[in-house]
Amino acid sequence: MAIANSEDGAVEQHDDLTIRLDAGGWGWTWSADDDGRLHQVGLGPSGADAALDVDAIWYPDAHPTWGGPDPVRPPALRITHADGTTTTRLRLHGVERESGPDNDDEIVRIVTTDEVFAFRAKFCARTHRASGVLEQWIEVDHEEDGPVTLWDYDSIAPAFLIGPEARVTQFGGAGWADEWAWTTEQLTPGTKVLDSLGGVQPHLQRSPVLMIEPNGPADEASGEVIGCSILWGGNTRFAADVRPRSGEQARDLRLRVGANPLGAHYVLDPGRTFTSPVVAWTWANGRQELTDRFHAWTRARVLRDPDRTRPIVANNWESTFFDFDEQRIVGLIDRAADVGADLFLLDDGWFGTSSPRDDDDAGLGDWEPDRRKLPGGLAPLIDAAVDRGIRFGIWVEPEMVNPDSDLFREHPDWVIRDRREPREHRNQFALDPLVDEVRDFEVAVFDRVLAGASGTSYVKWDANRPVTDPGSRALRNDRQSNSWVDWVHATWEVMERVAAAHPDVELMLCASGGGRTDHGTLRWFHEFWTSDNTDPVTRVRMQWSCGHWFPASAMAAHVTAWGGRPLPFACAVALSGRFGFDLDLAALDEADTAVCSRSVAVARRTQDLVQHGRLRRLVSPVADGDRSRAALAYIDPASDRAVVFCYQIEDSAAPPPDLLIDGLDDATNYDVTITDLTTNPRPVGRLSGAELGDGALVWDLTRATTAQVIEVSAARVVHRT
Repeated sequence: MAIANSEDGAVEQHDDLTIRLDAGGWGWTWSADDDGRLHQVGLGPSGADAALDVDAIWYPDAHPTWGGPDPVRPPALRITHADGTTTTRLRLHGVERESGPDNDDEIVRIVTTDEVFAFRAKFCARTHRASGVLEQWIEVDHEEDGPVTLWDYDSIAPAFLIGPEARVTQFGGAGWADEWAWTTEQLTPGTKVLDSLGGVQPHLQRSPVLMIEPNGPADEASGEVIGCSILWGGNTRFAADVRPRSGEQARDLRLRVGANPLGAHYVLDPGRTFTSPVVAWTWANGRQELTDRFHAWTRARVLRDPDRTRPIVANNWESTFFDFDEQRIVGLIDRAADVGADLFLLDDGWFGTSSPRDDDDAGLGDWEPDRRKLPGGLAPLIDAAVDRGIRFGIWVEPEMVNPDSDLFREHPDWVIRDRREPREHRNQFALDPLVDEVRDFEVAVFDRVLAGASGTSYVKWDANRPVTDPGSRALRNDRQSNSWVDWVHATWEVMERVAAAHPDVELMLCASGGGRTDHGTLRWFHEFWTSDNTDPVTRVRMQWSCGHWFPASAMAAHVTAWGGRPLPFACAVALSGRFGFDLDLAALDEADTAVCSRSVAVARRTQDLVQHGRLRRLVSPVADGDRSRAALAYIDPASDRAVVFCYQIEDSAAPPPDLLIDGLDDATNYDVTITDLTTNPRPVGRLSGAELGDGALVWDLTRATTAQVIEVSAARVVHRT
């Protein structure tokens, strides 16, 4: 018996045991067998229309539990019940459907109950058919005689039939300054686990996104691609369990995706609800469609103010580090305005009272201006920015504290710790957001800083250490493992409160670089700092990977001196993200200043395309074979304009690649200009959309670390009278 909500919200009962979900171009079908156990009948482009060829019992379990019919594969949901029973057997109880927030979308909750215990699990889905991205999660509650323990709680666990050439692409790295490394490998028999740890900044190790090509290599335009993103500001896990099929080339894949349960088993009391992280995923034809879908969904469901064009930011960090005073900062504000920036961002080192912030071992937690460096506080800096016609922003790290600070001396019990003495990491501790006073303090940091810096309209929110001593005085002794999950929700509460209290302040998300690059945390931010590694050679590949999941408006990309690369190349790489500077602008010579000014002029003409247009990847720097070049384009939805970025990353003897710019109107003529940023754009001529799509533009870069920016705009016919 299935149950569905009627239009008036009342629950209706039906005999149909088949549940179909149309996710927009793909979907799935689940069906209950005679015992009420749910099975996955269909999944993929025609998954919502799948028919039962045999009884439901012969199909894979929809969400395996410990104690189910397959004793040799890991479960997606593993629980110890209040009486010590370790098995769980769920049966369909009903289906709840309601209209979603967008036209034609819906929220579905498939309600199951254990056959013995007063235990309930809801398998939840939220469609976004306009993009084709589906959100799924589980909700668990119970009325047993005591607490139950959740040992594994994956948000999704779909089953696939894959070919022998099936591949997986992950985006792990070596940690700080090495995010977004593209790694593709075959899915061979066995269980491959891709996980992250650290709690506060786990995405430095591994971005919480994954691509699977179930039938072998795909490309931009063809081949099935499955993409998953875990919306979680904590530790994550992907587990791909591959089993051969006897006598067949095809293999079975069970993909389990969600929060990392290592050390994070969750003790759930009666009457409480546990909600797993949302996993957003899609089934696409080619990587281009995957990106189109995730970008559309991110703009619709994730990003704050998605239609707002982000500012050109000039940051002082790599030019001054902690060593500055008011005069030097005012000078940098002047130079930022001279080159055409929209906003000056004052980074770390501006605060500290009895423990001045002269390096990273003191001052965190004491959010008052250091009067030695800034005798007039922040007001003179803001006045200088206003006088020059630009905005002012500031850096904070509200979740952290140095032992050498007034805050720690007053509240040593506010830090995350177990019964041992807490371990310093990067000369600091993490504050415990499960303590009510800590959350209030973190919110008040923004109130205090922004009140003392009236006119500040941008904040960089950083977090520079992982969790090393998990524990919380806010939890009972037998609930300490709950902290890994509860910390995420508590931190998100702080972020939500700050965003609500300061709706006109733009927020950048940073955690030692890209340590919090996830679609869940991004909901309260306008952008993130993609990586502390700003070497443009590395950034081309990082931004290529990151751009598969996030639009360029979210990816902060600054011009720096990292790597010692030519300035025009560094500017061209940053122009393909949310453009900005982190240079000592006051030390630039005339030629370099001219390069920066030309780059700002290009940004003024193209940033609406880069931030809001449709991304087209043309030449890959991460594919097998030649990795010496990269090219990508952004095209406006009306096909009137485009901008193309071409990068010669390394010297190469390989033949030059074709530049095939699709997405323009074949019959329209376009004016084309090119610049390498050492000179103003030069006209190339007029080409039709068909010619541009057929490779009329020739790759003429030859030297390593050189670049071109190609601007394409529909030719306008001028009628003379």
